[in-house]
Amino acid sequence: MFDVLRKNKWKRIVVNVRKEVVKHFAALCDSLDFGAYISPRDYFVSYIFETDKQLEMAMNSGLLEEITDYHKSLMENNGYPIEAISDCEFASREDCKKKFNGNWYYYYK
Repeated sequence: MFDVLRKNKWKRIVVNVRKEVVKHFAALCDSLDFGAYISPRDYFVSYIFETDKQLEMAMNSGLLEEITDYHKSLMENNGYPIEAISDCEFASREDCKKKFNGNWYYYYK
């Protein structure tokens, strides 16, 4: 029972942080996460831009680092284990549609 409660806690933190980051940065259009919430180390979060060009501009402007720093600070402030907080992934919806017909599972596989 304790593991289930802990798993739900980690999942809730990840989902809430993802939503807050997307809300905070207007350039983002979505986010997703993959992983096993039972172990906080076994997940990753990806923040999604609409186009390849937007992603490239964000990379060149330092926005990706800003998003990653904000993400990490929210994770820590919400009680996620510090040693399990990882850098974010970034992608564009355009690239996923082009390569995998919009299927994020196969995009990250």
